[in-house]
Amino acid sequence: MRCGILCPSFSCLSFFFTLLLSTTLGLAQTGTNTGGKESARIEILNADRGEFDERIAPGAQRLKGNVRFKHKDAIMSSDSAYLYQDQRVEAFGHVAIDQADTLHVQADRCNYNGSQRTARLEGNVLLRNSDMELTTSTLDYDLRNHRAVYTNGGTIISQTGNNTLTSIVGTYFTDARLFIFSRDVRLTHPERTITADTMHYETTSGVASFFGPTEIVQLDKDGDSTQNSVIHTTRGTYDTKNEKARFSKRSNILSKGRTLEGDSLHYDRKTGMGLAWGNVLVTDSSGEMTVKGDVGLYNELTERATITGRSELLMISEKDTLFLHADTLFTMPDSSGKYILARRNVRFFRTDMQGVCDTLIYSESDSMIRMFHQPILWSGTDQITGDHIRITLKDGKADKLFVQKNAFLMSEVDTTGFDQVTGTDMTGYFGEDGLRSLLVEGNSRTLYYAKENKDGKESIMGVNRADCSRINVLLTDGKVSTVTFLDRPDAILYPLEKVPPDELRMKGSDWHIEQRPLDRAGSSWRSSGARIGTGVWNFVVSCYTCDTH
Repeated sequence: MRCGILCPSFSCLSFFFTLLLSTTLGLAQTGTNTGGKESARIEILNADRGEFDERIAPGAQRLKGNVRFKHKDAIMSSDSAYLYQDQRVEAFGHVAIDQADTLHVQADRCNYNGSQRTARLEGNVLLRNSDMELTTSTLDYDLRNHRAVYTNGGTIISQTGNNTLTSIVGTYFTDARLFIFSRDVRLTHPERTITADTMHYETTSGVASFFGPTEIVQLDKDGDSTQNSVIHTTRGTYDTKNEKARFSKRSNILSKGRTLEGDSLHYDRKTGMGLAWGNVLVTDSSGEMTVKGDVGLYNELTERATITGRSELLMISEKDTLFLHADTLFTMPDSSGKYILARRNVRFFRTDMQGVCDTLIYSESDSMIRMFHQPILWSGTDQITGDHIRITLKDGKADKLFVQKNAFLMSEVDTTGFDQVTGTDMTGYFGEDGLRSLLVEGNSRTLYYAKENKDGKESIMGVNRADCSRINVLLTDGKVSTVTFLDRPDAILYPLEKVPPDELRMKGSDWHIEQRPLDRAGSSWRSSGARIGTGVWNFVVSCYTCDTH
């Protein structure tokens, strides 16, 4: 039977009766029991027309044109919708949900469960909250718990933060303004990009928390990609507004060809300061230098690094590797390379030489090692001391030696005797087997054991003691082989059995073999170490800015 104006059909009357009943129940806010909690019924605010057809949607009202519903604090609108008696809604075309004047969601389609207060939105989904917009293909939104979830990829744009974030899976807690992202997470900004496995992001504070492998690339403001800084971590936070990072698991920062790495790491982009502690490593991209320690500080603006607490530096060359230990190590750029300063309990080891002192400086611009404050140098069987020792390197090997003031060379002949040379200054030259010649100047004095060869057997025949303004010493296998007096000497040769005991040792002839580093670990070194605690930052900063370097 067709429905006419003058004679309405039973179906039309049933529809209007159902519509009236639903509206009345909605206005009266009659409750239904759902899990022991009261839930208001869905209220129809508007519809241009309505239909009722059991064949299409049994038990549902079909509403068309400017459809609007209200349920608790949410308003839903669409082009058309089905409203079921069990408080479910299927909405189609220009679907929109507005909740508490703070959140807006729109999509092509929506299935809404009024008893659970959950909505599944599909097709061109857009969620807007304050300055943030989320777009995705499918979104599950829990209006009761204020939570939105997508699992098929989403994009979030923050207007104030100027951030764009994408991920495959995401959960948004609208009250806390907190996103939880996982799988192929990527945040882009004109000044940085972040890729992560799992990330939490607070839209109001701009703080991102990372769980799993993460890379943060800070882009150079002038567009020079070689000046970008790159951070790798697996756990920590990054404040995108203030550009400060706090990482609690093994992390590293690469900046200007230098990497700072540690078990824990703090970083401030604006000041350029990075602080690491726990198994700290500072390495050059060239691979020629590595610094280890307990605590490390690096300033990417000045390119200065400070390492303290069981500090060790490895300087690698084609010929050999220098292993340097100290309480504190400083590295910084030089005019044409690196500049290294070592302070307190300094010890170094190379196969061709070893040394100890209180302060050591290495400059790559002139390839020179400078030793201060009671320096001692060993090469082969020779021990060299003085107020100041300088060693120049060539092609990765020791080349020249300069000893200034109170210069002294000792070489052990046997368990009781030493060849000795002293003077104001010394200039030496290295060969393949260590020190091969030495020029001594200024109040020079020498004491060496003269030897003779009889019947193919070498033996000591006496002790030669001589004073001369300039002496040239040749060494073979680290031992004195020839002594040449360049000016008229005052010399005496004692037979071995008639040498006065006080003539066997000259002033300054202190044998320090117990201090000599025996291997790359500095076996004889006893470090006082550095305590790691709340004062670490201030301690490192004070060392870093001290005037002594």
